[in-house]
Amino acid sequence: MLEKYKSIALGSLPENTKCVNPDRGFKELSLDEPAIAVMTDHRLEKANMCLGNKSIDRAMKQMAENNTNMLLVTNEDQVVIGLITSADISGEKPIQYVQESGKNRDQLCVRHLMTSIDAMPTMEISSVLDSCIGDVLHTLNDIGSEFMLVSSLQDGVPAIRGIFSARSIARSLKIFFDPSPGAKTFADFTKALHGSVLTH
Repeated sequence: MLEKYKSIALGSLPENTKCVNPDRGFKELSLDEPAIAVMTDHRLEKANMCLGNKSIDRAMKQMAENNTNMLLVTNEDQVVIGLITSADISGEKPIQYVQESGKNRDQLCVRHLMTSIDAMPTMEISSVLDSCIGDVLHTLNDIGSEFMLVSSLQDGVPAIRGIFSARSIARSLKIFFDPSPGAKTFADFTKALHGSVLTH
């Protein structure tokens, strides 16, 4: 069965050998680098997900444990129904929902505060492969969103391939990023790239 194959030449490593640092092959990123360099690729990294009926406090704890500020929200069948962020939970949304619904805060679930999947901006993986980081930031600025999903086909049907996060991109570019509304302007990103240092 293996007759047509060959043995691969082997060597050995010296003592005190370390693993390479994860950099997706791009050490010094700029706006002109391929967009794929800053995409969270779910073919390589498992998506952080939670059920829509999970309490918002448990979801916040899960984000802290997974070192992320967002979760994809699923139903019992693992179908993605939305996206929830730490800002959704810690901001004005819970207060507004409590006032409008009459519920107590401890009754709120993720599905009450999430952004529905059909309201999430999404681009196809083919567009990602034909774009640079600057294009992604420009698009995020245009739509006023911190996140953008990436889709591809799996078994012939659309699936979430990955996600772009403005905060994550800023961290990769080593620039300051303020996630408050109105601060995500392309001018801010460009200015930061010319001398600012990431502070958080």
